[in-house]
Amino acid sequence: MGSWKFHFVTFGCKVNQYETQALREAWTARGGEECDSPDAADVVCVNSCAITARGERDARNALFRARRAAPHARVVLTGCAARLAAAGLAVEDAPDAVVPQEAKSLLLAGPDRIADGVTEVSADAAFPPFEISGFRRARPVLKVQDGCRHRCTYCIVPLTRGPCRSRDPLDAAREARRLLEAGYAEIMISGVNLRQYGRDRPEYGDFWSLLQRLDAALAPEFAGRARLRISSLEPSQLDERGLDILRGCRMVCPHLHISLQHASPAVLRRMGRGHYSADMLERAVEALRRHWPVMALGADLLPGFPGETEEDVRILLDFVERTPFSYAHVFPYSRRPGTAADAMSGHLPQGLKQERAARIRAAVEARQRRFREEQLRLPRMLAAPEAPADDRAGRGGRPLKGVNEYYVPCLLPPEAARLARERRLIAVRPLELTPRGLRTALVEDAG
Repeated sequence: MGSWKFHFVTFGCKVNQYETQALREAWTARGGEECDSPDAADVVCVNSCAITARGERDARNALFRARRAAPHARVVLTGCAARLAAAGLAVEDAPDAVVPQEAKSLLLAGPDRIADGVTEVSADAAFPPFEISGFRRARPVLKVQDGCRHRCTYCIVPLTRGPCRSRDPLDAAREARRLLEAGYAEIMISGVNLRQYGRDRPEYGDFWSLLQRLDAALAPEFAGRARLRISSLEPSQLDERGLDILRGCRMVCPHLHISLQHASPAVLRRMGRGHYSADMLERAVEALRRHWPVMALGADLLPGFPGETEEDVRILLDFVERTPFSYAHVFPYSRRPGTAADAMSGHLPQGLKQERAARIRAAVEARQRRFREEQLRLPRMLAAPEAPADDRAGRGGRPLKGVNEYYVPCLLPPEAARLARERRLIAVRPLELTPRGLRTALVEDAG
């Protein structure tokens, strides 16, 4: 292909970020050079998300901007919204190549190996062969699972990412070690549905087996120097075995992010998520706090589902107000064509969905403020730099940013710049709470 330049536009989840990094490394190895803006690129690749209707709009807008900024570039659309976002575009804005999610790994061979038009492939039961040795951010993602076959009534992911596929635990451990040896201090273990890890490969065990193996392989060398963070779990995973393994891990952050969606049993059943309850999460948090006296708890919440009543909203608000959430991602329900919920009766007006989401966000923000104020009492915490620091970091008033083990943003002192450049955990003490997070002072070198 000769000398060529490429530019990525990435939307959506951490798995998408991981796959963009894998493509970035593969294309660089094939002679490509990444550029920061599309106007200098020979190839512009839009890696899209379909989880909400906004994801499709974002992809279409990115295609429009790419065509205006780089009219001579080859534009490739991939990811979960590839087919959806390409539909209905004007000819002048249409991508040259559409590579659906199930064919994305073919791009590893280089964009020149993909013909114009829509790439069609048959279903593949193998784990997609993505791998990384670095990351653009200071906290890399370790992808261990792909796909989902649960078919929640609101979710389009099974239609775009296909059935569950699990990564070989030995391969996952090798990649984690490679990233830690490269100097990264925190790794996010991620997948589309970690609850389904191992269902396609029983010999791998379940997610808890994987976590136990990763911790056992890495902790002897890296415990205290680096850490693992889990991207998202469901309440049903927090059984006694899961809690025992969490309590026994030496490298896992005291932080859980829960794909909860709602607290009303009636809404959960209509969502196709009747296999767990909010009570399961309450009991698990109570048990874990004996081991983690300070722990972060986040959740995904989805108000405005078809048929949701004011009583359902009250149940969710009551649950938020009595549960020690440190944050939550609140998104009003978005109709997705092809899902069971799209055909349900009882869809709510957009204004009402937004109003309910605003009430829930307000309740979450009150819990978040309380949690962050309590962090001020801690004598010490370990912050991972949020982005790789360069030589200008901490100079000229540029704040150094990080995140502590409790997933709270931290503003780091200028003298932490050297440690940030080394991508190591930085021991700090909190000074005050600001709108951007905790302002901190350096305590001592971590590790």
